[in-house]
Amino acid sequence: MRILVFCDEDLSVPSGGARQVIELTRGLAGRGHALRVVVPAPLRTQEAAPAIQGLHLDAVPVIRVPGLRPLSYLLSSARTLASVITSWRPDVLLWFDAPGQAGPLWATRRAACPYVLFVNGLPQEELTGFWTWPPIVRLVTAALRHAVRQAHAVVSVCDEILWWMQQEWGLAKERCRIVRNGVDPALFRPVDPRAARRALGLKEEGAYVVFVGGFFPWHGLELIIEAAPEVLKALPGVQFLLVGDGQTRTELERRARSKGLQDAVRFPGRVGYQDVPTWIGAAEAGVVLHRATRSYPGDSMKLWEYLACGRPVVATAGPGYGDLIESVGAGRSVKPGDAESLAQALISLLTADERVRREMGERGRQAVLKAHTWAARAEQLESLLINAVGTRAQG
Repeated sequence: MRILVFCDEDLSVPSGGARQVIELTRGLAGRGHALRVVVPAPLRTQEAAPAIQGLHLDAVPVIRVPGLRPLSYLLSSARTLASVITSWRPDVLLWFDAPGQAGPLWATRRAACPYVLFVNGLPQEELTGFWTWPPIVRLVTAALRHAVRQAHAVVSVCDEILWWMQQEWGLAKERCRIVRNGVDPALFRPVDPRAARRALGLKEEGAYVVFVGGFFPWHGLELIIEAAPEVLKALPGVQFLLVGDGQTRTELERRARSKGLQDAVRFPGRVGYQDVPTWIGAAEAGVVLHRATRSYPGDSMKLWEYLACGRPVVATAGPGYGDLIESVGAGRSVKPGDAESLAQALISLLTADERVRREMGERGRQAVLKAHTWAARAEQLESLLINAVGTRAQG
């Protein structure tokens, strides 16, 4: 099967969206399909090389000026898609939606090609800055609505987005599918904590708590800083590793300093993807929090990564987070926005017998191996794409 992939992610940037595209595309290629990927030309070509090795990219030049970049990609990608569809004749298009990037609508109208639409966010909650001007939001929303109506199937990582489309746009439930994020268990695997700490230049003694990912408001990382004093009161010497970068980092660092936590809360910055398992492996527990800054929780990639590394997880109570952790028996769930609850959960985990933490970690890894790898996700997606091709053939 020839699969044409479209996305608006710069695959050289270490983000969850880019990783989702890379891993699912690799997974489909590994299942024997031919793929071409229409993407913005990578900003960091050398850094992107390991991630995109083996993928056939149709890189589209973009104007990297705020405000102009989305428009330039919209126009250029539409032309590229139309050209590839005409010359290569793909069997199906896998469209990773980004607000306003409706190039596939024009391209598939001119050269018929069925598509499966992957939607991870809604325009009214994803657009920022100038793009939040109401007429633009309405235009982008209308484009997405039209794309949804024309799609063979609409996919998301969480139920809430699909439910909203069903309620607001009348999207038929049978056309909706959930394909969650996953993990590569060969890369993310259990390692000896002391060895990981030596590799990172950390003290081998003591306990560590880790978060690895983007610093965004919905991750609620300020709660870790609010909980840290109580954890340190019970367990002096605990180190909190907040690994990554993003919108809230400056404020988080300010909060840590204001509470005198600069020695206990560390900000190593953004690290290479290949190094993430080592940072997770250095800790006794990982933290995944969710703050309701939008109407849907998404699906945390880091949660699967912690579990694959055999580390117990403390997660915010709720679907896809704490509920999953509790059902697997791989950690603790905590009340949303409650620093006291977080502190007590961390103290409970860090003071538990090492055997208890190890058993939690083993249960988490087994759950991942059973159903939550990127290979399993690619197989789910493959079935939708095959169905789309079959429907066209019947038509």
